Order: sequence, then C-alpha cells, then structure tokens
Amino acid sequence: MNETSGRENTPKGQPGSIWLREVKQRPARQPLSREQIVQAAVRLLDEGGVRNLRMRQLADSLNSAPMSLYWHVSTKDDLLELAIDAVFPDPPARSGTGDWRDDIKAGATDLFEVLLRHSWMIELMGGHPPVGPRALAHTSAIIEILEQAHFSPRQLDSALSAIYYYTVGAALSEASWQAMARQSAESEEEWVSRLGPYLGMATQSHPASLGDYVKRSASSSTGQRFHDGLECMVSGMGQMRSQDCSQDS
Repeated sequence: MNETSGRENTPKGQPGSIWLREVKQRPARQPLSREQIVQAAVRLLDEGGVRNLRMRQLADSLNSAPMSLYWHVSTKDDLLELAIDAVFPDPPARSGTGDWRDDIKAGATDLFEVLLRHSWMIELMGGHPPVGPRALAHTSAIIEILEQAHFSPRQLDSALSAIYYYTVGAALSEASWQAMARQSAESEEEWVSRLGPYLGMATQSHPASLGDYVKRSASSSTGQRFHDGLECMVSGMGQMRSQDCSQDS
C-alpha cells in the first residue's frame, strides 16, 4: 500500500498537516508476476484443456493487456512448460517405515493423481518433456530412494524408466476413459455399463480370459487398477534388485 503525498485541505479550507489528518491509503499498482500468469494459465487449462488457453483470454482473466504477458513469457510454448512444472507434485519424502517400496509407491501415486487432476499435462508432455525445477526435484528424490536401497546404476536406470513409463501410461489410459465419459455426459460407470454389450460381442472371438479381464477391469476403480499395477511393478523391481547383475555393471 502507498500513502498519499502532498497537503490536503481541512473541511474549513485550511491546509492540513499530514500529522493532523488521517492518512489515506490506496493500493499500490502491483505488476504481474510470472507466478500469477502461470497460475492463471493452469486454471484455464484445468477448465478446458490446451485449446482453452489463449493469450488474450489469459490476459483478460488477469485484467491485463496481452502484451504485458510477454514481459514474462516469450511464447505460449514457454508458458505451457511453466504450467507443467508448476503442477508437478512435491518430491516424495521418506516414509516412516523406511521401506523403499513404500516411498516409490508414494512418489508414483502422487504423480498419477496430479496427471489425472490436470489431464492436459499428459497431452503436453509428448512435446514438452518435464525438465523444470519441480520435475527434476521429483526425479532426483526417486533416484535417491533407489540409491539408498542399493540399486546398481544399471538397475536404477531400468527402475526409473519403469516408474515413470508405467505412471504416465496408466494416467493416459485412465484419462482417456474419463474424457470419453465426459463427452457422453455420463459418469464413468454409466459409460462402461453402456459399453458392456459391445465389449461382450467383440471379445467372443477371443479366449475367454480376455472377456474375464474386461469384466474385472470394468468393475474396479481407477485407484485400484493403478495400485494393483504399481504393486506388480515394484515387486518386479525388488526381484531385479536381488539379482546379481555385477557382470552387467
């Protein structure tokens, strides 16, 4: 807040001393910050995806002129990279159990939930690799967990790929189902129920195990499907870790 300057008149028209009158306050003109712009961009992306983010619309949402945005971000692509990093989850902290498996599952789950909450990230990450400060901090924390669990460098590289490939891939699969349900103005359960007869017919020419899988998948929740796959992946990482790979290192 800025104080007004200069002398003002009293009700009787006499100049008033600044010490004898109430000091008026007025809000200082606060210039836009990059953080404000990115936060507003994230809101627009959450509301309508990548197509919903236009620089003019973003400027309007900030009560600003479009050109003022370019003092902070040179291009829309720059802004998209900043938005991805802004919503990246915090680095996973070490759990009280001291079990590396719990820590890896926590870090992967946090990222999965963020990707579903901000599903536009999945689309953008195909052309905007997440290499911002928050993304690197998350990756660094995962690496530290694996190092402290005594993964060899080669094992660590394989585990790191598995964690991120599985998590992003799972989020992409789940987000596509959710998007289809939204487009149909139905809940995910309603959409899957309506899809059931088609899937029943389509799987008849395949082994019964495919139809059984489809039924089980349709009756499980998004979180449960991700958790079950994550457990399988982490179990495999544990088996790899226990193997003697000294000849490959």
